[in-house]
Amino acid sequence: MRIAYVRSSLHSGSGLVNHMMEIAKRVKRAGNDVVIISRETEIKSKDIPICELRFTGDSIPFLRNLIFPFKTLHVLNGFDLIHTQYHPSIFVGNAAAKFLKKPHVFTYHGFAPIRAWRNYKQRLKMMDHRLVAFFALHSKVHKIITVSYFLKEELMKKYFVEGDKIRVIYNGVDTKRFNPNVRGESIRELYRIKNCPTVLYLGRLAPYKGVQFLIEAIPKVLKELPDAKFLIGGAMRYDIADLGQVIKKLRIKDSVVFTGYVPNVDVPKLYACCDVFCYPSLWEGFGLTPAEAQACGKPVVAFNTCAIPEVVKNGHTGLLVEPRNVDALAKALVSLLKNEERRFNMGLEARKQVLQFFSWNKAAEQTLQIYREALS
Repeated sequence: MRIAYVRSSLHSGSGLVNHMMEIAKRVKRAGNDVVIISRETEIKSKDIPICELRFTGDSIPFLRNLIFPFKTLHVLNGFDLIHTQYHPSIFVGNAAAKFLKKPHVFTYHGFAPIRAWRNYKQRLKMMDHRLVAFFALHSKVHKIITVSYFLKEELMKKYFVEGDKIRVIYNGVDTKRFNPNVRGESIRELYRIKNCPTVLYLGRLAPYKGVQFLIEAIPKVLKELPDAKFLIGGAMRYDIADLGQVIKKLRIKDSVVFTGYVPNVDVPKLYACCDVFCYPSLWEGFGLTPAEAQACGKPVVAFNTCAIPEVVKNGHTGLLVEPRNVDALAKALVSLLKNEERRFNMGLEARKQVLQFFSWNKAAEQTLQIYREALS
């Protein structure tokens, strides 16, 4: 098979881009010819050829979304199947299906709720994505992949997509890179946290990711464990939570360390240095960082919402609490930080779960089966 993977932009550090690259690499290893097509790219790949299509108007929002699908048609004519990722790339697959009669597979990663954003541009962007996706999903999409059952349910209830058209394929985790044998001492030395009980958050510092709830829970944890430290890792993009003001008000500056953007090479060591991984996100279509933390043998404390329960098994690989409940969040963190044996046992179960359910090889095999169904 000759397969074209399409995403309008390839940003470095993007989980969605990483997803596409991991699948494409394994599909190629299975003997298929693959190419990634994008309007703009910040990345290079030794494994997969990337075709960057530039055109007049490619810097103008909305207009470029209308031009890009038609600019790709002459390139896509030589492929057997088109696999698109996210909005507005779905238009490319729709156009190829309509004008070139190519099978179109679309992976739905979900859209964060509109109300979760404070930035009005992001709100407008999410409104646009949801509205346009509603119509695009009913036009020339032969198969749809979702990365969780939560998202499948959303497609059926909110977008009125037939269930037999949707296949759930979980994201994978690189279990060789993320494993319990990775050492985190260098990170502890870097941030001078030595033998302190340590909680890690890693993700975008946007309000809907919920880091502010962890910040609010810190004083409650410190009452029980005064020497506890909290590492906050991640970059600021679009909406920025007012974390500095909250920390100043709560007088917890000495207990919190902001790492800023963490280079990929250091991410496994960051997971390794913590005792508990905390991810109080209000919305997740999957939850990649909790999965990576579990692959490193770390228990997770998170909110019981969206797709998180599919990744973190409450009472077995971590603890899930009511969304926005700061008291419950603090109580869960304290209970694990005080119980080394429970943390260890949960970490073992967490690693087993990742190995069983979140495999890139398994995801690629299931994706190839969908390609065969679409082609038939």
